[in-house]
Order: sequence, then C-alpha cells, then structure tokens
Amino acid sequence: MNEVAVTNRGADVEAYRASTEAAEICKEIVLATSSNIQGRRHVNVEGWQAIAIAHGCAASSRDVERVEGGVRAIGEIRRMSDGQLIAQAEGFVGEDEPVWFGGGKDRCGNPYPRRADYAIRAMAQTRAISRAGRSAFAHVVVMMKAGLATTPAEEMVTIDGETGEIIDTPVREKVPGITKIKERLNAFMREGNACADIEEFRALVKANKADIKTVRDANHDYWTGDGEDWEGFAKWMEGRYADLTPPAGESETLTMCRGTLEACASLDELDAWFKLNAKYVETLGEVEQDRVKALYDAKEAALKEAHIDATEGAFGG
Repeated sequence: MNEVAVTNRGADVEAYRASTEAAEICKEIVLATSSNIQGRRHVNVEGWQAIAIAHGCAASSRDVERVEGGVRAIGEIRRMSDGQLIAQAEGFVGEDEPVWFGGGKDRCGNPYPRRADYAIRAMAQTRAISRAGRSAFAHVVVMMKAGLATTPAEEMVTIDGETGEIIDTPVREKVPGITKIKERLNAFMREGNACADIEEFRALVKANKADIKTVRDANHDYWTGDGEDWEGFAKWMEGRYADLTPPAGESETLTMCRGTLEACASLDELDAWFKLNAKYVETLGEVEQDRVKALYDAKEAALKEAHIDATEGAFGG
C-alpha cells in the first residue's frame, strides 16, 4: 500500500529482451502443441512448459488434494538457478464436471462414467501448471503475434491430463441480447466494486439476478472467462463475496479497517485513510496485514477505474 516502486531500467530491458527471445525460440513448439478451439488456438501445458524452460524456469505442481467440491492442485513457476518462485496458481477439477465425475451425458446421449482418481488428479495438476504459466508468461504468447489466445486450452475443453487427448468440448449456447446483458453486468461490476459491505452487494446481486442467471445457465464465456482476457464474471463475484464477508475470528481492528476502507469514495479519501490507519494496520498480525493490503489494493483499483470512467464520460469518451 502506497509503496514506492524503484524501477531498474536496465533490468527491464534485459527482461524484455529475454521474453522476446523466448517468444522466437518457443513459437514453433507452442503452435505445434496448441489446440484449435472454437476458431482460436489455445496454448496447451506443453507450450507453457516450453516458454518456462526458455526463461530458465521450471513449471511444476504440488499439493494435489481432495477438497470440498473437487480436486485441487497448486501450480508453480520457479527459476532454476536459485529456486525463486515466479508465479503460482490453482488448478481445479470440480465435481460439477460430469466428464470427470460422471452423472451427465455426452452429445450423443451416452452417460459419462466416473473417471479414475489418478486421471482427475492429473487433470488438476495440468490445469494448475497451465494457469501458473499463463500468470507468468501470457505476455510472451502475445509477443509471438500468432493469434494465440492466452486462456489455457485445458480450461476451454476437457483434456486427459495424462495423454493430452481431447475428451470433450463444451457446447456454447448462443444468448439472445448478450450485448445488452453484458453492458448491464459491466455496470453492476462497477457498482459492486464500490460496495462497502456484504448486504449492499447482495442487494445488487438480487437486482441483477435475471442477467446473472442467463449467462450462468448458458455457461457463456463472459461467465467463465474462457477465451477472454480476464477471469470471468463468476470469478469476480466469488472474489467480491470473499472480500466483503468478514472471516470468522477476525480481530476488531481488522473489522474497523475493513469498514472504514470500504467507505472511501475517492482516491483522496483513500490516501487520507492510509495516513490515518497505517499505525493500526501495523498492530495486526502478518495474515491480517496481508488481508488489509488486498482490500486496499482492490479498493484503489476500483476507484481508479471509476475515475477513468468519469473522465471519459466528461469528455464524451
């Protein structure tokens, strides 16, 4: 929060050069292993691993575990020279995915059998590695200028984590009036990012429940984030619920910081909040300090976006 970033311009140039060289080296491999999904090519796990190797990094997974709702794994990108963690992300296979856990039917009406545990765990690891690779190296894919989408292929279709075989492609349902629906939901997002408490956010959700249900039931890419340059509307809603719901056992100081922080309506108020509350934040434990920082960063991003929108509106943008 309010940290001063010192930029080493020489290091920036070297990093850019390394990414440019990696894009040239890996382009052929990434294209060869990519999957054509709904008219766009998406990078598979082999492509992300190749990009990582070209940067002197290793892509791997850890902590594969059964959790509520499915199987989760953590993907990591680490520098091979010193083991420094560059990026990490979660891969998840949900019980609501009939291809993996059974209970649904394919396009021909045949029931999906439940797949073996090892295959489900392998898929969670594959998704985790690809997602971590995207987090660290999405810009390299863009540098390739090959029309590649940065959303990992494993998140677009069902791919066997062991063999790489495409098992099933999700059916995308056309949504009538989707342009207007997205406009309304984009407005909802702006209001939702400015919400001060969970009840206010729930009221907004209720007011927009028809549009939310439409994109959710259609499994539209706006909902899932597939093929988009963001995580999707479902992920955004999940994040806002998590941000606004006080964790069990939260300290009174953190609750106070949360409430006063969310009440800030401008960047000036946010700056004043920081100057006034920094001393209280310092009394918190490390976990709660990280929580305040995440809340602060989210609020700052929302206020900056609102400021940009207001400026564009004032100038007719």
